Amino acid sequence: MPKTKLQKENSLEEIKKKIADAKSVVFTDYKGSKMTDLQALRKNIKAKGGKFEVAKITLVTKAFDSAKVKEIVNKASLAIAYSINDEVSTPKEIKKFAKTNPSIKILGGFYEGNFLTASEMNRLADIPSKEELIVKLLGTLKSPLYKLVGNLGGQAPKLVRTLQAIVEKG
Repeated sequence: MPKTKLQKENSLEEIKKKIADAKSVVFTDYKGSKMTDLQALRKNIKAKGGKFEVAKITLVTKAFDSAKVKEIVNKASLAIAYSINDEVSTPKEIKKFAKTNPSIKILGGFYEGNFLTASEMNRLADIPSKEELIVKLLGTLKSPLYKLVGNLGGQAPKLVRTLQAIVEKG
């Protein structure tokens, strides 16, 4: 049974709310994918704090109101992924999933209100997560301290032996 105009308006408002809450949005083409694969992807994205859903193209084009979006989504079986917790977790999960399921393709997306092409969205997916960056930063900060302690620790026995030799000679 077709949706009423009110139901379509409510769906459009829901999409707009999800867009407003999302830190990044990824458009994907799922043509040729099995439903079990899509459910697995949805589950993986949900575990990362995102949302993945099949979308109606006309509602998406109205919600984004962008010529670039209209251009890429009209050719596809469209699904949208919303990244709620951070900017890169959802694109990263889709890219990882696409390696084993080539029927899933990133078409483009939005990040900080700007449209990104598929290649730009893939580069965004390559950025390490916030947690990975924090670990790298902490490793970089503590590395000089460990080197200093190692150097000082190696010099102290030499100093003691030198002083002992002076005492014995003296």
